[in-house]
Formats: sequence, structure tokens, C-alpha cells
Amino acid sequence: MVARPASPFDQEAGRYDARVGLPATVGAAVAQAIADCAGVRADDLVVELGAGTGQIGVHLARLPLRYLGLDASAAMLDVFRSKAADMSPSLVVADCDRPWPLPNGSATVVFASRVIHLLQPDHVVRETKRVCRPAELLILGRVVRDREGITERLSRQRRELLAAAGISARQGEAGTRRVIDNAVALGGESLGRQIVVEWTGETTPAAVIAGWEPMTRMGSVPVDAATRVGILEELRNWARIEIGDLDRPAAFREHYAIDMIRLP
Repeated sequence: MVARPASPFDQEAGRYDARVGLPATVGAAVAQAIADCAGVRADDLVVELGAGTGQIGVHLARLPLRYLGLDASAAMLDVFRSKAADMSPSLVVADCDRPWPLPNGSATVVFASRVIHLLQPDHVVRETKRVCRPAELLILGRVVRDREGITERLSRQRRELLAAAGISARQGEAGTRRVIDNAVALGGESLGRQIVVEWTGETTPAAVIAGWEPMTRMGSVPVDAATRVGILEELRNWARIEIGDLDRPAAFREHYAIDMIRLP
């Protein structure tokens, strides 16, 4: 048997939910919204690209539908399985930038949450058209943060520091737009964006930056260790000046949005 190459996300699997996990109520609300928007029935197949640790997939798998989760990281899917041991969901280790392990016309919905900017947009659209029956849906999900919230402010500054270091970060909004544009160019129809659920919480600048420290990627691209350390130190210095006490808690509000595209 040929061994599968390791995924950059393998080493993040154990701490992924603690770093960027969604509240369980949010995952459940998103799963229900997908089923409702697509009008799925018990025999309909919902395919999730980049299923990861199952933050949404575990809730989709509990609904009266057929679910298949694809992810390049076996370690991430192991975490997913541990959450859903009572269900044994259908999960497959697969690179979603390569042909998907699905027959033509077998799916009703293809869904991708917070991963589409990591994939090739033209490939995603072509494969969605292939595996979905005509007039079915591609649904792209992402977290939308308040522009002036701590995490978003730090993320913007981190992108500027990456750019100054000659590193082009990948952004979720831009990735979503590229996929929509590709789908429309091939005869698809954008059905617009829907805010599914919103939630509030509290964090500190220190906690946000600390969550980025173990990562080997920044802005969704690999960054060497020395550069990562330097950028985070610059980010802390910027935050002390622009935000103030790094340990002072601040409230935040976030939304989960889905963009829907109907395939020709």
C-alpha cells in the first residue's frame, strides 16, 4: 500500500478546535441551514470538502441525510471520528485539489467551510458540476468577524506584516469570490449570502496571538519558524501601541455566513 503524504494540518489536529473551534450550537445551526436551504431528503448525499475535525460535519451526519466528509489530513478526521463514534460517519482521506472519490451525479450538495481559499477554484467548480446532479448546490461557509474586533484587527495587521516580508496571505473572502465567479462563468447562478447564526464571546490580544504561535502556517501559507517568531513579536509591539494592555479582555461578535451557488 502506498503511504499517503502527510498534510500540513496533521500536527494541528489536536489543538485545532481549541484555537478556531465553533461553538457546538453554531455548528448545529449551520448544518440545519444547509439541509433546509438545499431541501435535502434522507437519500440525498451532502459532501463536505475539508471536513476537518467535524465542527459542522458531525452535526450534518446526525441529520436525516447521507453525509460524506473529505479531508487531506487523516489526523483531523481522527478527531472527527472521536466526536462521532456513535455514528461511524463516512469519512475519506482525500486531497480536494485532485479528482474527488465520487461517481458522476451522485451528490445533492457540496459544502465547504473555511477551506475554499486553500483550494483551486476552477477545480472545485468542475468537480462540483461533475459529482452533483443538475441544478444542485455548492455552499461555501465562512466566519465573518466585526471589522473593529480584536481578532480582525490583529489579523489585518498580521497580513500587512506578512506582505512586508514578501508573503502573500490567502483570504477566505477572496477565495469565496473566486469560486463564485468561476461558477457563474460556467453558467451557474449566485444565490447570494445568508447569515445563518451569530454569537458573542470574549478574548484578549494575548490569547489571539498565543493561538497563532504553534502554527506552521500564517495567512494559510507555510512560513518558516524564524519569520513566524519575528512577525508575532512585531504584532505584539503593534498591539501594545494600538490596542493597549494585551491581557485586557474585550467582547467580540461573530457571524457564520453561507454563499450559495446553483449549478447549471
